[in-house]
Formats: sequence, C-alpha cells, structure tokens
Amino acid sequence: MNISPLRAWMTGCAITTQILVSWHRRRTVLLVLVICLIGLPARAQSGTTKPEPSPSPDNSTFHSLGNPVVDPTPQSDQTKGADRDPIEKADEYRSKLTFSTYFTSGNQAFDLNLRHQLGQFTVWIAGFYDPQTNKLLRTGIQWDYRKAWFHFVPTVEVATTKAVTGSVSFELGSGKTVALAGYSRTNLKPFFDLFWDPGDSVQLGVAHKLSSYDRIQAYTIFDVRLHTGQQNTHVVWRRKLNASNGITFDGVFKSGHEDSGRYIRAVSMGVYYDRPHWFWKLYYDPHVNFAAHTMVRTGIGLKF
Repeated sequence: MNISPLRAWMTGCAITTQILVSWHRRRTVLLVLVICLIGLPARAQSGTTKPEPSPSPDNSTFHSLGNPVVDPTPQSDQTKGADRDPIEKADEYRSKLTFSTYFTSGNQAFDLNLRHQLGQFTVWIAGFYDPQTNKLLRTGIQWDYRKAWFHFVPTVEVATTKAVTGSVSFELGSGKTVALAGYSRTNLKPFFDLFWDPGDSVQLGVAHKLSSYDRIQAYTIFDVRLHTGQQNTHVVWRRKLNASNGITFDGVFKSGHEDSGRYIRAVSMGVYYDRPHWFWKLYYDPHVNFAAHTMVRTGIGLKF
C-alpha cells in the first residue's frame, strides 16, 4: 500500500470537519451542493470492462454500511413508544445527504448522494467525480414492501455511462432472527456507488436483533455470472453507545480472482459512527473491487 492510512484518515477528518462547520454556520451549503451535483458533467468511463460495485441504495438489505443493519422489527412495532432515545428515532428521517471521498495511491475521488423517502418508495440522485478520469451521474428508485414475515425490496438504478442495474432483496421472518437473500444484475457498464461488493451476485445471510437498536448480521455476496469466484463475506455489528450515539463495525473477508487472474484473499474493515442528525464512516479496503490497489474511503452525511 503506497497511501498512508494515517494520512488518509487525517485528510478525511479535515474534509468532514469543514463540511460540518459549514452546515452549522450556513445551511445554504446544502443548496450549493445540490446545484453542483446537478451541474456535474457526465462522461462515460473508458478502458474498463469490469462492472463496478452493485448499485443497491444505502438502506437496503443487500449491502451493509449506509444504513448498516437490517431491522427485523415490523414497522408497526418501531413506532410504538415515544420515549425511545434520539439515536433510535433518527432511523425515521426521510432524507439523507452523503459526501464521500475515496483515497488511492496518488489520487482521490468524490461522491455526493442525495436520497429521499416518499412513502414506500425511496429515490436518489448522485454524482461521482474523479479529477483524473471519471465523471458520471446516477439516479435510482426502490420500493419497500413489508407484510407480516415477508419483506421485499426491488431496486433499479441508471447512470450516465448507460449503466443499468437492478436488484431484489428479501427479509424472511417475523421474530428477532430473519433470513436475508438477494439477487443483483447489471448490464456490465461501469458506474460507481456507495458499495464495493460484486455487482452480478447473489446474497445469502442471517440477521439477529439484540435489542431495540443493537443488531448483528452475517451474509455473503458472491459472483454468479462472470465466473470470477469473487465473494465478500460481511459480519456487521451495530451497537448503541448511549442515547445519542451509535456505532457499527463491518468486517469483510474477500476472496476471488482479480482482473489479472490472480487469486487473492484479503480482509477489510469499516466503521460507521451514528448521531441523531449526522453520521460519519471510514473504510480500509485492500484489493478494492478486486483490483490490485488499496482504497481508504471516508464519508459524512446529514439526516433530515
């Protein structure tokens, strides 16, 4: 690894601190960010044949760290009791703005994602910017259907690289423990998203509720189309620290063939720090997206 994790951490902290200060001083920064996102020039990525990470939105069951853990409690039970802690009530905010920075050796890229919930539907628009190569916009929609023990979430996303992807994910069960399953498919066009698992894949796993906030889940996402043998196994633990603070750890074991054909095994780690109105996350990811280089990802988000 050529990039220093400490240097990446310090740079990420500086960026996120500046954003937080600007937000508290002038809320108009949100409008500026949205305008910048809409005006971001779109240009197709060249020289890439490998599909980018799966485009599932960051509160679906198919990936972990945006809204990190599936809540197996029916929505009717979640709304009971007005005395819940602020960190628990924060899951009900309908809008989320996430700004992420991706550090690799000699380069950094940026991602801005704005999403909003409309009843059972969630829509989002996002932009990815790499100063050296890639610029693109993406937008998507998901439907969240729940009845008794059956929870079904289909998702579609498109990008200005002409990438199209869809996924379906399931939670099966009505108690504290539920089964997780999902399927994702792309048209093999390049795009960038908040997740870094195989794009044409199946997910299998289980989630268990430890308390009203604390949960643990384990699942594997594995390639079922390109014969790469790529798979990521996640173990995710969500823990409430006190009434206004929560933390999630996401450990990932990955194995499979890189683009060069070399078979690799690696471990990555993510942490997600949660507050009632904002969150912060950091990932250390060797062999990112089954490439040869290491990536450090940091991001900050607002909930409103």
